[in-house]
Amino acid sequence: LYQQAIFAYQQNNRLRTYELQLNSINIYPYRDLYYRGLSQINLEMANILALQDRNSSVSAEAKQNIPPLIQQAITSGRNATIVSPLTSVNWNNLSAIYRGLIGFGENADKFAIAATQQAIALDPNNPSQYIELGGIYYQLGLYDEAIRQFQIAINLKNDYANAYYNLGHALVEKGNLEEALNTYKTVQALVVKDKNNSKKITDEIKALENKIKEQKILYKAPTSASGSASLMEENNKLPERKPKMEIPGPTATITSTGKPEPTKTVTPTPIPTSSM
Repeated sequence: LYQQAIFAYQQNNRLRTYELQLNSINIYPYRDLYYRGLSQINLEMANILALQDRNSSVSAEAKQNIPPLIQQAITSGRNATIVSPLTSVNWNNLSAIYRGLIGFGENADKFAIAATQQAIALDPNNPSQYIELGGIYYQLGLYDEAIRQFQIAINLKNDYANAYYNLGHALVEKGNLEEALNTYKTVQALVVKDKNNSKKITDEIKALENKIKEQKILYKAPTSASGSASLMEENNKLPERKPKMEIPGPTATITSTGKPEPTKTVTPTPIPTSSM
C-alpha cells in the first residue's frame, strides 16, 4: 500500500496518495516511515489549499480542510517520534513541518527550533543538523545565530561546500560582504568539478564583487543583498496568516496503550493536478 502511495504521488494524485498512506497506517501503525509520509502529504495539501485561498480560487468547503490537514500533519509527525523516538530523521521531519508553518501557525518558529535541537541531541556529529538549525535562524532573520550554526557545521566537516555556501549568505545579510566573498570563493574551490554548482557560485561571486565595488564608490553602509537564495525549500511553506492558527507543540502524549495518537481521517476536497 505504501509503495502504491509513492506511485500515486509520482502521478500527482495527492488525494489517492493520502488515502493509501492512511490505509498503510491502519494496517500496521508501528512504522515511523508511514507517519512521516502522511505528515508530509497533509502539509503539502494544506499548502496548496492555502495558496489557492490567498488567490481567492478555493471553495469555502475546501478552505475548511486547511486546519484539520495541518493538525493531522503535526499529529502524524509527532507519532513518528513516538514510534521511533531515537531516530533523528523523525525530529527533522517534525521540524520541517513547523518550519513550513512559520508565519501561519502560532509559535511554529519555537517548535521548529525545539524539534531540530532534539535531532541534534540524537545526532550531534552530523553537520547537516546544524545547517538545518542555521536555516531556521536565517529564515527568522537571526543571522548571528545562523552564522554560529553554519560555522559549527564547517568545524565538523571542513570541506562541506553547502555549509560554506549558507554561511556566505548569512554573512551577506549581516553586511559582512568581504568575509562573505572569501566564503563564496571557498565554495568555488570545493565545487570546481561540479559544472552546475560551479557556474552558480561563480555568478554569485561576480554579483557580490560588483556590489562591493558599488558600495566603495558610494561610501554607503552595507545593506542586505537582494535576491539571496532562501535556505528553505518553499514547496511546503504556507503563506502568512493573521491571526496565526493555534497549533500543538512537538511533544506528543503517548496513549495508555503505548500506541501513537489515533490518526483521524480527514476527507479533503480533491486537488486538481493543474494547481501543482
